[in-house]
Amino acid sequence: MTRELRKSVFAPMKPKVIAWYQSISFKGLTLLVALLLMVVLSIVYVMETVGFRLSIQSAEQRVAAESEAVGQSIVQLGAKIEIAALSLSNAVETIESPDVLDSFFQNLLTSPAIGKFIAGGGIWPDAYDGDRKLLNSLFYTKNSTGSVERIDSYNNHLSAPYYAAEWFAPARWLTAGDAYWSQSYTDPYTAEPMVTCTVPYFSEGEFAGVVTLDIRVKALNTYLVEQGQQQGVYFSLLDRSGRFLAYPEPDRVMDTTTEAPSYILSHEYSENEPSFMPIAVAINDIMAKRRHQYQTDKKVDLLAKKIVEHSLSISISYAISVATELLYPDENMSRSQPLFSLNVDTDPILNQAAFISAIRIPRMQWMLIQGVPQHDMYAQAIQLERQLLLFMLPVVVVFIAVTFIFFYRRIFKPLKSVREALTEQKNDEEFTPLPVHHRDELGALVHRFNQRSESLITAKQQALKAAEAKQQFLANMSHEIRTPMNGIIGAAGLMQSESLTGQQREYLSIISHSAKSLMTLINDILDFSKIESSKVELEAVPFNLYELSQYAHELLRPTIEQPALVDYRLHYDDAIPTELLGDPTRVQQVLINLLGNACKFTEQGFIHLDIVLAQRDKHSVVVEIKVSDSGIGIPNEKINHIFDKFSQADETTTRRFGGSGLGLTITRQLIELMDGHIHVTSQEGLGSEFIVTLPFPLAKNSESQSVSHLSTTSYLPPDQPFIGQRCLLVEDNNVNRLIASQLLTRLGFTIDTACDGVEAVEKAQRELFDVIYMDMQMPRLDGVGATKAIREMDGINVDTAIIAMTANVMAADVALCREAGMQGHIGKPISESDLYTVTIQAIEDNSAITMQS
Repeated sequence: MTRELRKSVFAPMKPKVIAWYQSISFKGLTLLVALLLMVVLSIVYVMETVGFRLSIQSAEQRVAAESEAVGQSIVQLGAKIEIAALSLSNAVETIESPDVLDSFFQNLLTSPAIGKFIAGGGIWPDAYDGDRKLLNSLFYTKNSTGSVERIDSYNNHLSAPYYAAEWFAPARWLTAGDAYWSQSYTDPYTAEPMVTCTVPYFSEGEFAGVVTLDIRVKALNTYLVEQGQQQGVYFSLLDRSGRFLAYPEPDRVMDTTTEAPSYILSHEYSENEPSFMPIAVAINDIMAKRRHQYQTDKKVDLLAKKIVEHSLSISISYAISVATELLYPDENMSRSQPLFSLNVDTDPILNQAAFISAIRIPRMQWMLIQGVPQHDMYAQAIQLERQLLLFMLPVVVVFIAVTFIFFYRRIFKPLKSVREALTEQKNDEEFTPLPVHHRDELGALVHRFNQRSESLITAKQQALKAAEAKQQFLANMSHEIRTPMNGIIGAAGLMQSESLTGQQREYLSIISHSAKSLMTLINDILDFSKIESSKVELEAVPFNLYELSQYAHELLRPTIEQPALVDYRLHYDDAIPTELLGDPTRVQQVLINLLGNACKFTEQGFIHLDIVLAQRDKHSVVVEIKVSDSGIGIPNEKINHIFDKFSQADETTTRRFGGSGLGLTITRQLIELMDGHIHVTSQEGLGSEFIVTLPFPLAKNSESQSVSHLSTTSYLPPDQPFIGQRCLLVEDNNVNRLIASQLLTRLGFTIDTACDGVEAVEKAQRELFDVIYMDMQMPRLDGVGATKAIREMDGINVDTAIIAMTANVMAADVALCREAGMQGHIGKPISESDLYTVTIQAIEDNSAITMQS
């Protein structure tokens, strides 16, 4: 950036009062008011015009779909009945003995699919030529008990001539495979309203008679009433002549003046029920329209006259309807057809305003009428109006887009430039000052931002470099210290198992204790550094708090210098659920830090660990952890500072008891990371009490133990548990290789060694091992590269468990081990129990990494 440009950008803006009409607030308010007004007007207009009309139309379509579904079920029922009748007609053409047909009718009339609709059936030969007559007429019916009976009385010469009946006469002009459905009539045998499905049968290609199945109208009516109740509507059914077949209140459409009651025509019902008149008019109009369409057709007229000549009860108008059906059948006999729809002020069934719709069922030429309360229709329409709001979204989107463009140019784009500049700072890129486009509040803000940014970025970059340098320094120091400490602690541990004098054993104990104290200090510094740099990631795995607390309690018992003088006790509340969800490693660290602090400052008296259930609901609990002691206590003026880093109660305490001053700092930070709280009360000379509250979700299912949970239990290995197994130890440091070899030998392994990754890969290609222990930092090829090579070469050790044994213990190092394909991680210094625990877990389940450090 040139000096002139820098001066022009960062030059002080001359103070100038921003006019009210130039302010962002006024501009935004004006646009939003206009936007709101236009949206409201658009919604009101659409809902009052198009919206309501579309809602009503959609509701009507829904009603039509319901009628169509019921009509389709009737069509399917008719198809089943026709198929049954056709099968009987085929049987009649080939069977001469009537006794053989008994089983046909027995199965048919008791069929679970259509038996409840069929009242009876028969075989009716043509009576004009006795020589061609195949059989006498047969009639089968079901009695009151449901048994099938055969009636032969129709063969009596005194009986009515069935071949002139309405259900017989039109069948003479049916072709093979066709069926005819009669109009409603009262059966003379059962005195029950029926309709008949008639199918012809032939002899030597000529009409020989018909097969009939009689359908109970009452069963149809019951079926439609059930369908209407399910849908909150009602249905009625009429035959081709307009005679009722079904009605919600059958008694209102029955003629009871005759000896045998029968259904009446729709126009006859309207004479007694004026509210039915609009519906009757619509029905008659549909019937008249269809009849008038073909009454001038010569073929229809000729066939109608022939039908009338062969029947005693068919009128010419009805014969025209039948002839039309025979000569011009519907193209699709499996789908119902809409006829009409209308609104009536008062429906005779609903006794309120209703929407009436009708469809024609082509197979039987019936008319299905549906009645729906208008308030239900409007309720559906109102619901659909709400749904119609979704169609208004494009309008709203257009106006919102206009608003967005305005705010984007005036506010969002400049703010985006600020955000991008901040992002560039994270990437250590040079900051480019933002130009000031508008003289408003945002312009002033951007100008001030330009003035501050360069100095802030410089300071931030310096701070980041310092933090990275500190983190890298700590990681390097940790590695360099852990490597020789592994030798010291390992050698001391090996020597303690040898035969030593009392003085030598005391010296070794001092060496081991001092080395472990130094490792504790190193771990505290690393933990504090990770927390300070926000690199601590909490786990959420099931764990047992009781086992965790018991382990921590027993782990600290040996640190009490005079156990006989201290009442060291653990109390655990049994009401706490067995499995909680959290980070057991961090919970364990909190317990150990607090107990360790109490043990350090309590020479006599008591140290109590109390864990109780403070709160519980369906999904979580709050646990209270209290560590109380009778130690030296804390002065009142120092209580607020004990959680400060590198701080203790006073200098005397530091000199007397030692410590880094980080334990309580780390403890509080870990508790806060877990959304908990810590509180301390103390009196100088009388002791202290630390109270921790931690929330934990309840574990839903018991899962496999996690990496952190494994670290809560230290397993003492049995004597040579891995006897007979071979391992490959990859370690470049002679001392560490010697220490690790001794530990592995004590566990029973037969050991082969490699000094770097290249040698390890070569040996892994030639020899099979049960487990491979891999250092990370080695010459020629490091442990991560060697592990990847072993996994990729598809050799004999491709599935062998590989465990990192390294001084690299940072989270990033563990992640590298996992990505490379290792199953375990052991941090140096190496303990025998850690070595045994991780090895067992890695061998048993090499699908997940097991960490121990």
